[in-house]
Amino acid sequence: MKLNSLIMAAGVAAAMASCAQVSDVTKITGVVVPEGLDAVQVTVGEQLDTLVPVVDGKFTVEVPTDVCQTGTVAAGQYGINFIPDGTPLQVMIHTTTTVTSKYPKISVQAKLNAFFDQEEALVAEYRAKQQELSENTELSAEERAQAWAEFEAPFMEKYNAANEEVFTSNTDNLVAVFALRNIRSEYTDVQMDSLLNLLSPAVQEHKYVKSMKDALSARLETAEGKMFKDFTVNNVVGLTRSIPPQPVYQEVSLSEYVGKGKYVLLDFWSPWCGPCKREIPNIKAIYDIYGGEKFEVVSIAVWEREHVQVSINTAAELGMTWPQIYNGQREPAEIYGVEGIPHLILFGPDGTILKRGFHGYEGIHAAVSQYLD
Repeated sequence: MKLNSLIMAAGVAAAMASCAQVSDVTKITGVVVPEGLDAVQVTVGEQLDTLVPVVDGKFTVEVPTDVCQTGTVAAGQYGINFIPDGTPLQVMIHTTTTVTSKYPKISVQAKLNAFFDQEEALVAEYRAKQQELSENTELSAEERAQAWAEFEAPFMEKYNAANEEVFTSNTDNLVAVFALRNIRSEYTDVQMDSLLNLLSPAVQEHKYVKSMKDALSARLETAEGKMFKDFTVNNVVGLTRSIPPQPVYQEVSLSEYVGKGKYVLLDFWSPWCGPCKREIPNIKAIYDIYGGEKFEVVSIAVWEREHVQVSINTAAELGMTWPQIYNGQREPAEIYGVEGIPHLILFGPDGTILKRGFHGYEGIHAAVSQYLD
């Protein structure tokens, strides 16, 4: 669906949608089948977090109605999300945990269930085709690739259209956000910003939507053609000889590399990130070709989950011989609106952002060679 059509459809749907709530509270009744569970944990956003006793395998709780928040019912290893939509909800905690509404025709929860059913059916279709082609020994590799291409393009068109329809029908509740997550890569940042603004003010206050908008704003401020934004990291430059070794810190800023007369490829990565480690050989190949007086690579480890020594060891094992910044944590990624890694940004000699978001050897080579060949 074209962006303008999607925006128009969302506007019509929003005008037709009723924001009336069946009740100011949502009553949840539940059945707990596994034995030995004497309480369930019920949460709703940041509004509610409570333990509800289970008596004779049943529980009842009332929570504030809010179609712009998700809630959770959890017991032991079982759990399920729900939307407190003002209709009576029934929860079954079993090997397959479910939540349904007593009045599905007016229930936002029923819309969410329908969305999940649709998603499950589409994913099953996708995987079934993959399996069918992989098991067809009569096809050559070229024929298999051709058959997959003929299936994938119309399938993705159908998949995107299904999610777009869900989005336009639910801009006043959280179901729209679930659909939008599936298709966000189909839109530019400017287009995605327009779509997020179609959501009701209440939905826009949801923490996930606010996070998306913050990241979008950061990326628009650091888009291609913009000047780089500086940051300073308490970088780890070594380890003490104590047992256990302790990090030795030294502040380093991006401006020590960028804007100094060289083209700079900035690589956001982390040692726990498989795709990041698979990208390193591609970066290394480009560095071997162009590294020198005109071109530099800088890798910054962000969102590290383990001791910084893991990052140091991983960088050494992968042959990352260019400058490294460790202990990046969250701020550099937030400044550049990075939501997933690896993420690459190419800066010009004066610090202008030339390109970002490219991947693979061919993508990196195309970006760098455009300026250095």
